[in-house]
Amino acid sequence: MPAERKKKILFIINPHSGIKSKLGFVDLIEQQIREDFIVKTRLTQRPEHATEIALEAVESGVDAVIAVGGDGSVNEVGRALIGTDVALGIIPLGSGNGFARHLNIPLHEKDALQTINQFRTQIIDTATINGTPFLATAGLGFDAQVGWQFANHGTRGFLSYVQITASAFMGYKPKTYQLSIDGKEIETTAFLINFANAGQYGNNAWIAPSASLSDGLLNICILDKFPKYYVPSIIYKLFNKKIEKLKYYRFLQGKEIWVRNPDIYHIDGEPRGTDVDLLIKIVPLSLKVIY
Repeated sequence: MPAERKKKILFIINPHSGIKSKLGFVDLIEQQIREDFIVKTRLTQRPEHATEIALEAVESGVDAVIAVGGDGSVNEVGRALIGTDVALGIIPLGSGNGFARHLNIPLHEKDALQTINQFRTQIIDTATINGTPFLATAGLGFDAQVGWQFANHGTRGFLSYVQITASAFMGYKPKTYQLSIDGKEIETTAFLINFANAGQYGNNAWIAPSASLSDGLLNICILDKFPKYYVPSIIYKLFNKKIEKLKYYRFLQGKEIWVRNPDIYHIDGEPRGTDVDLLIKIVPLSLKVIY
């Protein structure tokens, strides 16, 4: 019988994600990755560059593209692989690493590289918001506001995120949203609304503990206006996967959601502004991932 073809894998490294230095990571790849893989590495130089590199890699016939960075980097690489047979791998070196955490991918670099060596794959759902893919979550309201401020903050990391969240909370006022979920109209005044394919923002903050990556549905998570004395309970339940038991939290599920007259929103933690309605859709079983 003919020998099995060597797998070709490309590592795309975002040198600016998270707070960990990427110096020496190429050497670590060479030390840890199986010798029967054909390995190449590329560094990103600007926003969206990872998508360009990944699209080129798909055309060249690779078996997998590995995103080395945070959720933004994973999104940029993953969107180029949707609908192909090329697998997405993740080395989680970002600030929150929510998508990797949902998949139980180790946060330690050497352990994450061993996950690549095992090359165990599954097919998962993705989603789009006005045609732009996301893998984990998209959202409106408070989390979008925090994402906007975090993106423009000079320092990354969990501590910075906590400081920004606390500061933004003091002056934030819930907004009224008009939604259509699979044709059913809903108007609600909410602190935040999250559209969850995966379960968490990152850092083990679980906004949608029951979300599944393979059920063909999005969890629409609504946190209603709440009294300030509920904040400790919200934080506790968010980090203990109990948010769905909170009095002011509710969730629906759907395949296609319209949002009328939104303001700012986020896609996998990356903030965006808009002056048009948003259409959020699930794309069932559309991406192969290594886990």
